[in-house]
Amino acid sequence: MGLNAVYHYALIPSGKLLRPLLLVRSALTVGGDLFRVLPAAVGIECVHVGSLMHDDIIDQDSTRRGRPAVHAMFGHEQAIVAGNALYFSWFAGLAECLRRGIPSDRIAHAMAVQADSGIEVCRGAFDELTMTGDLKRPVEDYLEMAARKTGALLEAACRVGALLGGGDDSTVDLLGAFGYHLGIAFQIRDDLLPYNTVTAEGMGKPGDSDLRNHRPTLPVLLAYQRANTADRDAICHALLDDADPQAAFGTMYALLETNGALAAARAMADQFAQRARKVLIELPPGPQIGPLSEMTHLTGIGRVTPAHADNRTPTMPTPHLPVPTAERA
Repeated sequence: MGLNAVYHYALIPSGKLLRPLLLVRSALTVGGDLFRVLPAAVGIECVHVGSLMHDDIIDQDSTRRGRPAVHAMFGHEQAIVAGNALYFSWFAGLAECLRRGIPSDRIAHAMAVQADSGIEVCRGAFDELTMTGDLKRPVEDYLEMAARKTGALLEAACRVGALLGGGDDSTVDLLGAFGYHLGIAFQIRDDLLPYNTVTAEGMGKPGDSDLRNHRPTLPVLLAYQRANTADRDAICHALLDDADPQAAFGTMYALLETNGALAAARAMADQFAQRARKVLIELPPGPQIGPLSEMTHLTGIGRVTPAHADNRTPTMPTPHLPVPTAERA
């Protein structure tokens, strides 16, 4: 039972393949060649799965994708080592892209993007740990955490795809911004999954994980901000003190639904999804724009209007929110 067996178990069957699909579609958007960029797409799925393996150990979650998590199947030590190896596979994918004809300067640039993104993802995971048990953290702290933990890797998927596909700086930045906004929307959607009776059944992982680990997600933070003193006490008890996870989850769900926190979180997710779609209008029309827009449906939020159908997207106020790397300079 070697390393390859752990790889196979972790990677197959796959999840949504959101990150490799973003990389491939971004490359094709700028006229790239599928054969040449495919190893990078495999690599980004490897690093994502490796991060899930480590997350499951940190969160003490015993299931993933509806079956035993890797550490539950093979042991904690094996899962940690295999996850580390999957991280390196991300860069091995770039080496294979070089052998398939991607210019070396493009490979070097993509490698820098991947390295920076990897550090940001780790910062996001660390930030999430520091929020444990802290219901008074502002929503802005949560958004910065989500931008790093999830937005950075989706941004990297789009940037690396556009770089390897031969895109110019402007197009690389636009596709990166699309991935960034989509990533934050996706993280908010992930926080909402346990509180939706339809999506909760297909999560494939424990719905009470955040409560069990005393981590306040966006809807919980919003509920605490909106609550009166009695409800705040109930939220604190459900998150921090209740020894019965099912009872705590039931209490939390009722509070989030009653004071409108779930609806508010869905609205914020929809804002980010719309911002992602709005970025696509700035790209030249092409066969990949529609599929990229449709990918915002994976967040389970908002309505998707076919991109470039009339060169418009629904208007919306621009909230004060974190901005992607390309816009920070």
